[in-house]
Amino acid sequence: MRQLTLTDIGSVAWVEVAEPVLTGDGAAIVRPVAVAVCDFDRGLVSGRYTALPYPIALGHEMVAEVVEVGSQVRTIAPGMQIVLPLHIFCGACASCGSGLTNSCLSRPPLSNYGLGSRGGDWGGGMSDLLAVPYADAMAVPLPPGLDKVACAAVGCNMVDLYRTIAPYLAGRPDAEVLIVGGHAHNMALYGVAVARALGVSSVSFMDDHPERLAAAEQLGARPVQLGDRSRLYPIVVDCSGDTERVALALSLVGPDGVCTPVWPYVGSADLPIGAMFLRNATLVTGQPHARALMEPVLDLMQRTGLSSLFIPVEVLRWGEAPEKFGAGEVKRIFVRD
Repeated sequence: MRQLTLTDIGSVAWVEVAEPVLTGDGAAIVRPVAVAVCDFDRGLVSGRYTALPYPIALGHEMVAEVVEVGSQVRTIAPGMQIVLPLHIFCGACASCGSGLTNSCLSRPPLSNYGLGSRGGDWGGGMSDLLAVPYADAMAVPLPPGLDKVACAAVGCNMVDLYRTIAPYLAGRPDAEVLIVGGHAHNMALYGVAVARALGVSSVSFMDDHPERLAAAEQLGARPVQLGDRSRLYPIVVDCSGDTERVALALSLVGPDGVCTPVWPYVGSADLPIGAMFLRNATLVTGQPHARALMEPVLDLMQRTGLSSLFIPVEVLRWGEAPEKFGAGEVKRIFVRD
């Protein structure tokens, strides 16, 4: 079968690999039908992020059609369309039972689709077929009223931005949100869309890129020039992918506020620890527990019309992927029948 594979910086091609097989009675084989390009994918392809060894089977944001299921699978069946999270997890250990699906005790850390051998060689969404080892735990049937393109970014970007905002609105109905843009700029725009869908009335978007600021303003955000320190915010989301900007984001957290970076920083950064201490500021880092957040996000989408298409998106044919996966800045979703 064909698998879209990154073999070196900028080198993306279809590669022939063996078809996956059922790994147990609780497993499934699926056929991805809509795969979104994450900002992290663009970082891999461009060489901005080089911490993972090649080759890398690409794609971790996806909707798929079920092809085959094991004898013990109860929640999905062949022919159904499902939304998948980026993580591999068992659903049965203590961590999974507590909703900490990214900390599954049955799998090594970073067991993900789309991360190559560092993620356990689980393959990527841009493949003819894909194995789902724990089908009942991992897969969510596509809800009524939502289609594969609308849900393509749910399993990573949309749950990630949801967890940066939604948990901190309890008891703070008038909380302001600041989103710091940069390399993960599509995630930043999803942050504006998610915040607005959650009912946040004041969302600020900080960047030095005129087109990104304009796109955020179109979504209902207040554009703020990079470096503006005129106010503090109770909820700050760092989508910059830049160590100087994450330090800036942390310096803008108000009393008892929280800042969540969505980028996997490598190395060290100079952080404003003194200011954070004085304001009781919290830094939250790490991947989201994606699967535990998928139903709340899908429910929000059904109630508000939120969609993967809320930000500027190019919907492209599957066959265009070798030339266009990871290129450009606009969010891309690859679709096949």
